Amino acid sequence: MDKFEVKLEQAARATWMSYVGGMTQDEIASQLGVSRPGVQRLLALARQEGLVKVHIDHPISSCVALGSALRNHFGLAFCEVVPADSQTVDNAASYMAVAAAKRIAQLVERSKPLTLSLGTGRSVRAAVEALSRIERPQHRFVSLIGNIARDGSANRYDAVMVMADKTGGERFLLPAPVVAESLSEKEAMLEQRLFKAISDVARESEAAFIGIGRFDRQATLFQDHFISQSELDELLGLNAVGELLGWPLNCNGEIIDCSITRRITSFPLERFGKRHMVAIAGGREKAKAIHAALRGDWLKGLITDEVAARQIVGAL
Repeated sequence: MDKFEVKLEQAARATWMSYVGGMTQDEIASQLGVSRPGVQRLLALARQEGLVKVHIDHPISSCVALGSALRNHFGLAFCEVVPADSQTVDNAASYMAVAAAKRIAQLVERSKPLTLSLGTGRSVRAAVEALSRIERPQHRFVSLIGNIARDGSANRYDAVMVMADKTGGERFLLPAPVVAESLSEKEAMLEQRLFKAISDVARESEAAFIGIGRFDRQATLFQDHFISQSELDELLGLNAVGELLGWPLNCNGEIIDCSITRRITSFPLERFGKRHMVAIAGGREKAKAIHAALRGDWLKGLITDEVAARQIVGAL
């Protein structure tokens, strides 16, 4: 048993003592021979590795009503709305991660070989981190968006590597920047054998779990150096309110056609769309972007929070 497995077993013991045994952290520390902060770290590890699963046997009526309203209005296969308020942004993000992990687990836990596509961003990565480890070497996981920034750094919110590590499955990363420097550079990338091979894998995906990016001065694409200041200014001037896999959308959910869009290397949204794409996104700042994605009829399902859902339903 390696060091991580030993630590995980200790985390499981601490979790059992806390949630089942009702012991205090001081009592657990005494039992395990660790400090109180050590117990806190073990409990945090247990939550991170998906050892703790909570089932609450009561529907939260306001969230259910909001989810039903969005599902019916936009023709979604499902819409899950987690509890939140404007003061508990971090908690809402963790709730979304757990809800999304449950959806992903329904696919990943099966024995039949699976090809699953993933976008990038905090929400997608958090959902994957909330999954329990399970041996599924027969599965394949593929990225739908480039994982290299303009400065050559790797995407810090990539989820494919984490998913593959948790399952032992195959991983396929898109070796490209989100936006190529020129149209000729993009065309050259698309013609590469490696790019085509990854594209072929992505075509076999049964589902795609993606994030939704906002478009403002705090846009992730800009903050993480995938687009430049001038490109951000141009897209804001064209009234971009959000993005899916790097593709900028206006308030009606239409892809904005401009010189930047023509250089995007991500797989086309039309390839997945309503049949496959499930978005994980929430918060007041992303409500306009989520609404745009829904108006554009791009999504099969949505996992969001109460704050964003209320804002969108109020605008219908």
